[in-house]
Amino acid sequence: MTLLRALKKLILGETWALPAGVATAVLVAALVARPIMGDAWRRGGGFVVLAGVAVVLLLSVSLSARRR
Repeated sequence: MTLLRALKKLILGETWALPAGVATAVLVAALVARPIMGDAWRRGGGFVVLAGVAVVLLLSVSLSARRR
């Protein structure tokens, strides 16, 4: 069991919330924002993904700061 924990810590780091949040932000951008934006996705899609990742990072930092 400790091998699996060490492997998880090695792959995901100390927390799993940040990688899961980034994956969710990218998935939401691909499935929701892209069809809504249409042709504007080519110019603004990166900014949508960037905003989603920034929100996830801010939430992750605020939650970890609250625990301490």
